[in-house]
Amino acid sequence: MNAFAATLARLGLALATLCAAASLHAAPYPEHTVHLVVAAPAGGAMDTAARILAEKLTAAWGTPVVVENKPGASGRVAAAAVARSAPDGYTFAVLTNSSFIDELLNPDDQSVSPSRDLAPVTPVFSTPVVLVASNTIGVDTLAQYIALAKSKPGTISVGSSGKGTSTHFFTELLARQSGIDLIHIPYAGEAPNLNNLFGGHVSSSFLSAVGARKAEASGKVRLLAITTPKRSPLLPQVPSFAELGVAGIDADSWAGVFAPAGTPPALIDRFAAEARRALSGADARAKLVASGSEAMPGTAQDLARRIQSDKGYWTNAIKVTGISLK
Repeated sequence: MNAFAATLARLGLALATLCAAASLHAAPYPEHTVHLVVAAPAGGAMDTAARILAEKLTAAWGTPVVVENKPGASGRVAAAAVARSAPDGYTFAVLTNSSFIDELLNPDDQSVSPSRDLAPVTPVFSTPVVLVASNTIGVDTLAQYIALAKSKPGTISVGSSGKGTSTHFFTELLARQSGIDLIHIPYAGEAPNLNNLFGGHVSSSFLSAVGARKAEASGKVRLLAITTPKRSPLLPQVPSFAELGVAGIDADSWAGVFAPAGTPPALIDRFAAEARRALSGADARAKLVASGSEAMPGTAQDLARRIQSDKGYWTNAIKVTGISLK
C-alpha cells in the first residue's frame, strides 16, 4: 500500500510538472516591459549592441524592451542587480567575457558569481580589440610605438575599460611580450576610456572595434594593431599583433545575455529564439557591422560553450601577467 501510494505521489508530481510547463508555454510572453541591464556605460560597444537588440525585440513583441546601464567592477554591478531579480524572464544582464575573467581573478569572492548566479541565454556579438594611439605621441605603427616606449620607459599610458578586463590584460601582455613599461589607466567602461583618449589624458587605449572606428573618425588617433589572430573584416586595414610579430595577443571580446539562475528553461528558450531571429536579420547585422561588431546569434548552449572555451586562454593570461585584484 505504501509503495502504491509512493508511486501515485511520484506520478502526481510528474503530472504537475508537465502541467506547469504546458501552462508556461501557453502563457503570453512578454506581458510587460523587459529590462536589459548592461554592464557598461552608454555609448560603448556593448551598449550599442544592446540597444540594437532591444529595438528589434520591442518591434517583434510589441512590448517595450528597455536598456539600463549599470557599469562598474568588471560587470559585477550589473550581474548582482540581475542575480537579485525574480527569475521570471523580465530582467536580463548583458555581460562581456570580462565578467568571467573577473571570476578567474577572484575565485574567493562569492558576493556574486555569473557562473553560479546567472544562466546563459544567448550570445549577442563579438568584436576585436584594437590598440589605438593618440596623435600627440607621434607614432604611426606598432613598431614605432614600442620603440618610443622603450626610449621613454614609464611615460606611455594605456587606457582600458577597467581593472581586470580583457583590455587590461592586453595592456599587460603587450608590455611583457614587447619588453616595455606601460602605465595602465583603468576606466569604468569604454565610453570614458574613449573620452579621455580624445581629451589627451592618455597616450593610447585598447578599444573595441566600435570605439576604434569612432576614434579613427575623429582624426586624432592611429589604429596600430588588432587582437584577432588574423586581420578582421571589420577593420581590414589594421594588422594583427601576430602579423606584426607580437605573440599571445590573439583573442576577441564578446557579449551575451544572461538571466537570473532559476529562470525556467522555456522562458530562456523563448528569449533566445527571438534574439536569434533579430540578430540573424540583415538590418541588425548591418547595424552591428557599421558600429564595429559582428552578430553572434546562437543558443544558451552556444554561449555556455564559448565561456568554457575562453577559460584556457585567460587562465594562461593571468599566469603570464600576474594581474590580481587583491
